[in-house]
Amino acid sequence: MDEAPVRVNRTPGILTLTDANTTIGYCRYNPDGEVEYIFVHPAHRRRGYGRYLLKLVEQAVQRPLSFQSPISPLGRALQVAYEAGCAVRKTDTKRNAG
Repeated sequence: MDEAPVRVNRTPGILTLTDANTTIGYCRYNPDGEVEYIFVHPAHRRRGYGRYLLKLVEQAVQRPLSFQSPISPLGRALQVAYEAGCAVRKTDTKRNAG
């Protein structure tokens, strides 16, 4: 992510990332952990903000996330990366448990 300070604004079901000048991105989700909508401003993409938003949502709902349809091609790529990370975390947890 960028060096500039980023603020996390939390309201029920919505997380927003902002800096001093603009909204960087936001995510709308429900208590069941379904991501209803996620958006990162084009000028801030490919810097980890989407993954950061998903991490914050996962912490808020305390469960793995799922994604509602329809989903854009960029959203699908983020979903695939998120799900691959979940598979890695599950594998690491199983290894560390034994």
